[in-house]
Amino acid sequence: MNQSTVPQLDLPPQGGRSAFHIGKLVRNNMFVAASLTIALFIAGSLFNPNFLNPQNIGSIFTLAVIMGIASFGQTVVVISGGDGIDLSIGGSISLGAVMSALVMNGQNSGIVPALLLVIGTGILIGLVNSAGIILAKVPPLVMTMAVANILGIVQLIVCNGSPTGRPAPAIAYIGTHRIFPILTVLMIVGVVFMFLARRFLNNTTYGHQLFAVGNNDNAAFLSGARPYIVRMMAYILSGVVGMLTGFLLLGYNSFVFINMGMAYVLPSVAAVVIGGTSFAGGKGSFSGTMVGAILLTTLASLLIVINTDEAGRQIINGVALVLILALYTREPSVRQ
Repeated sequence: MNQSTVPQLDLPPQGGRSAFHIGKLVRNNMFVAASLTIALFIAGSLFNPNFLNPQNIGSIFTLAVIMGIASFGQTVVVISGGDGIDLSIGGSISLGAVMSALVMNGQNSGIVPALLLVIGTGILIGLVNSAGIILAKVPPLVMTMAVANILGIVQLIVCNGSPTGRPAPAIAYIGTHRIFPILTVLMIVGVVFMFLARRFLNNTTYGHQLFAVGNNDNAAFLSGARPYIVRMMAYILSGVVGMLTGFLLLGYNSFVFINMGMAYVLPSVAAVVIGGTSFAGGKGSFSGTMVGAILLTTLASLLIVINTDEAGRQIINGVALVLILALYTREPSVRQ
């Protein structure tokens, strides 16, 4: 047989296989984020030996659960494509906390009414966002920012400018109780939520349609999906999850204040990007988002350990987000 007709396989050189595998790991978002998280824990222990105390680690992972749950809706919206992003998430969290505190007011009997109100309001927020973006063709960045401002006014109206009420004892228990020094009830809630979220994205018809729409609207439509319905559901999910995050955040803090969810807006976007979800749509995972949430929460905890003031933490977080986005948009798939 003529050697020129033998197909040649494009394989890495024998001696370069180790470098090949290392290169793949370095390009893996979750691997890089996990490595950076470990490095931050080591750095924190150098500044303060108590940084690796089981209680502190438990606190970091508990806060990461809250950020991760808030970021789930952001993940779904970004995967759906169409330049999707939800900057109203901070307003949803804040309003969810304010409404939950008013309705529960320290009584377990108020849990179900509070949940129903939170879920119903989240659906309404999602419908408003999706109507503006899909029907009125308002850019997602502009529409969700406008809704965030409206939600800020609504929460002031709901509580007459001064939030009152407190979480029900059962919700406060979920938000604050520790089973072991390193394990909290909220962490268990986070594990269950992550399992369900992964199943939802990977094993349901909607999840498959979500990735298909994010990849290509026309191809998804020809396969039976309706892009506008898929994206509408994505914004509804984001609104509901944002309101539920406020419900849980109230239990963790045990008190409520105005705009208590605004600190989660930029981190929720950063966690999604760090986790490997593509702003071009059609690619991503909630597991990656959770790893990103853990990384950002660990960074925030480290900044506190080294006595960085609030302004300094905001500046560092902002710079980190800009750098992440700048590096991400260098990918050819996004530039094209």
